[in-house]
Order: sequence, then C-alpha cells, then structure tokens
Amino acid sequence: MHTKTHASAVKIYLFFLFISLFAVSGCGLDVDFGGGTGNEDVEKNEVITGFIEEIIPDIGEDSNIVVKASVVKDETVFCCEDTTSVRDPFRVEGDLDPKVELEFLEDGTSSLGTITIPVFPGAVIDIQDITIEDKFPKDDYYINIGLEGQVDSKNCVDDSSPRGTIKVKISSGDNETEVTANLTSATEIKRGDEEDLPCEEIVEGRKVEVDGKLRRDETVQAELVEIL
Repeated sequence: MHTKTHASAVKIYLFFLFISLFAVSGCGLDVDFGGGTGNEDVEKNEVITGFIEEIIPDIGEDSNIVVKASVVKDETVFCCEDTTSVRDPFRVEGDLDPKVELEFLEDGTSSLGTITIPVFPGAVIDIQDITIEDKFPKDDYYINIGLEGQVDSKNCVDDSSPRGTIKVKISSGDNETEVTANLTSATEIKRGDEEDLPCEEIVEGRKVEVDGKLRRDETVQAELVEIL
C-alpha cells in the first residue's frame, strides 16, 4: 500500500517537473516577454474611410453616393463598396493592397469621378475633405494613415531630437513592402509610458506603429511613432 502511494507521488512530482521545464524552455510554447522584434504578417484586410465635403454642382440632399473600391494591380478588379451621402462618412474594407481606385457614383449609376491612392498592407486610411467639381475630385484632400511594421533602417539627424527618417518593412504573405516615414521636430516618439523620445531610441528590427499623413510621393509624414 505504501509502495503504491509512493509511486503515485513520484509520478505526480515528475509530471509537474516536466511541465515546469517545458514552460521555461519554451519548447512548442509561444511566450511573449514583451519587446516586439518579429515581423509577423499584418492583417490581410485594409480599411479606407473618408468624408465627402462638397460636390459641385450640388446633387441634392436626397441623392445617395456609392463609393466603389477596386484594386489596381495588373488589372483593375472590383473589391467592395459602401453607400453614403455628402458630409457623411464612408467605409470600405478588403484586400486593397497595393493601390485602390475609388469611384463615386450618384445613386450608384452616374459617375462623379475617381481617385487612386496607394495602400500599404494592413493599413488604415482616412481620406478627409474630398471635394468633387464637375466630375473631377480636387487634389486638395488629405490622407491620414496608420500602419505597423518592422524598422528596417533609420537615419537620425542627431541624438537628441525626433528628426530623421525610418524605413518600415511590412510583411504580408510572400510579399514585403517598404515604407519611408519622415520624422520632424513635431513627430512624437513614444514607448510604453515613455514619451518625447529622440529618433535614436528607435531600434532597427523593432516593431513600430506609425500614424501620419500620406504624401503624394507615397511617403508618410509621421506624427506619431510608437515603439512596440
């Protein structure tokens, strides 16, 4: 009787010892100790929101506007759409990388014009102050963008200010996209509770989240860089 009890106790002890060693070694177990340095694939879908400020000539308050999103690759392929109206937001979501054409249609039939913008993998894009005049969207709208990736390289102006340039690599499936983010004296760099960090604190290979304005040359004017 005592022998069986002793054997059972040994088995239980060895079982918990094995579990402890398994957890510490990390074999087959994903343990995150913080400090993002990997370059895991981003979420497949991209999101575009926007706001139509004005249409000239006025199409009337009762008219609906269908926003039709098509992906531009080797050919233009329809992706998704949303229905909105002037001064109301719209939202489309789908696999929109690397470039999207947005066509605005009055009541879903009569084209009011199109705009084409680059889209980075996993990005969230917000297009503000769209004005369409005589079926041509004006180019004075601005684009907010948020993206996440791994710092591939950096070029800091000095060791005490946020000014500089970083290149962010975004992985999506078998593809990699590199985005240039320009950092100015107004760029906020943060890591956890630490704020107002200099550019030098950004480490190559580290994951970052970048929020800013997408420029016409397809670079990002960074307003916030969060080191993950």
